[in-house]
Amino acid sequence: MGTFSASGGSSAEQHEVAKQTQSSPISDNMSSSLDITAESPEESPHYRSYERHVSLDDYLPDAMIGPEESPHHRSYERHVSLDDYLPEAMIGEILSRLPDMRDLARAQLVNTCFRESSAYVKYVKFLCRQRNVRRGAGQNGECPVKPFKEIVTSKLKTVKCVERLRLEIEDEMQANRYKEENNEKNSLWLSENKFVKEWVPLVCATLQNLTVIDYGQQAIFHPTPLLQHLAQHCKHLRTLELRNMFLDCSPNQCGTTKDQVKENRLKGVSTLTLRCVKLTENGLKDLNEVMPNLRTLTLVTVVGLKDAWFKSDHLQVLCLGLATKVKSVWLEVKQLIKLQLKMACPEQLRVKAPNLRCLAVCMDKRPDTKVEFEGVKDLRELLMGASEFSTLHDLCKDNKQLEKVFLDVPCMAFEDNGGWKGVLPHVNLKNLPDMKRITSFCTQLHTLSVGPGLWHALEQDMTKNPDVFCPTWPNLTRLILHLIVQDMDVSMKLLKALVDAIPTLKTLEVYVHKDSKVDTQEFQQLKETVKKLVPRVDLKLDSWKKGLKFECFSF
Repeated sequence: MGTFSASGGSSAEQHEVAKQTQSSPISDNMSSSLDITAESPEESPHYRSYERHVSLDDYLPDAMIGPEESPHHRSYERHVSLDDYLPEAMIGEILSRLPDMRDLARAQLVNTCFRESSAYVKYVKFLCRQRNVRRGAGQNGECPVKPFKEIVTSKLKTVKCVERLRLEIEDEMQANRYKEENNEKNSLWLSENKFVKEWVPLVCATLQNLTVIDYGQQAIFHPTPLLQHLAQHCKHLRTLELRNMFLDCSPNQCGTTKDQVKENRLKGVSTLTLRCVKLTENGLKDLNEVMPNLRTLTLVTVVGLKDAWFKSDHLQVLCLGLATKVKSVWLEVKQLIKLQLKMACPEQLRVKAPNLRCLAVCMDKRPDTKVEFEGVKDLRELLMGASEFSTLHDLCKDNKQLEKVFLDVPCMAFEDNGGWKGVLPHVNLKNLPDMKRITSFCTQLHTLSVGPGLWHALEQDMTKNPDVFCPTWPNLTRLILHLIVQDMDVSMKLLKALVDAIPTLKTLEVYVHKDSKVDTQEFQQLKETVKKLVPRVDLKLDSWKKGLKFECFSF
């Protein structure tokens, strides 16, 4: 048989091939559609009878296409829709993966199937952008775009089974103050009473996970009844995250009698996260009353508390990050496993947590402060950032089975993007942790991580005391160092002293900040020098800028 060629061939050969392939419509159609012969179909009489477009049913059997799509059933020909094979609820599950309501609205315009199936989405996110608050030059200050709140309520009316809902004012808008904010129609206050009453009943039957990132310029000055509405309507709520608002969950807001207070509770909520939130003076205690079954509680940059008192038989993870100073902190949590404290030191700190395994503390103890960790005797991980380490030594004495420790002195100033600004002048660098004392207590310690502040303090100490003594850590196998190199010779000398003091070392991780006084060539030389110092260990040398390396810890 002759072959077809784009460059042509003899007319006899092509005529012979055409005769042999008349019984094969697939070959004819492929040839005519690709147009790889010298003759066009119009010029060859053998091809005219087969001239048509190639379709999928030329290649697939009838069983795969379906009877109505088979060439033997042309009278029933129609387009196949996605809902012929998937139920609306499953398509809704797929549409739930769309990142924003804008994308879902576009999908609804594709066809009837998507429009009807979008009612079954389980995750909905509304992100308020700049365009949602822009005003034009219209009469009476009319808004040229639909206000954000109206978009939320109108779209939530079209969905039936939302389980996860996110309402958010984008970060770019948070720092700006808009003249329209006093206009009720265009207000960005997402947690105000009237708006909450409108959207909560629309999703309360199925809502399990809620995130509200409010417009802080308005919301932080006015208490919101959001928790009260959620407690009354959303009985299936499990996870709650709130940012940039003023929460008042005192008993008089939840009811006038004890029975009303007990009834208006979020008993199903197990995880609560508050960021940049204002609470009342006893807000932490009130939160415990409203959500008595919390398992995880995270407070980040919370203000307004006078006393931080919390008692729970269920809480397992607690992050207490307070932006304003409190008078006292009293925590009694029997099942607590992880605790993080980041705050100015109160006058009194008392923690009763017999099952605590992981503790992170970023707090400078004052001389007149009373700190007690009652019943904390089984710690496995300890992370501490402070310029006074008496609490560290007491914890090490009571927790001899410690396995992992991170230590740092908060003396370094960083920008939001992780850039290094310099050393803070007011931080005391003389009170370093007593390594010898820690060594004598923590015989099971195998991982030590050193922060950039402590590394700088050790360098300063070595410069003033060249013959500084480094104790032997008998069981230490992993050393993690975060460096901001200012003097290469001093850094290398300290590194060698530490490595020589740890004969059991197996893994060394050195992370050099990108703003260090080290160029690319010097960084490569540093790598070669460290390899020569520790030929017996597994070495990892890398850079860092934003965020320390805590992968080996549970936090």
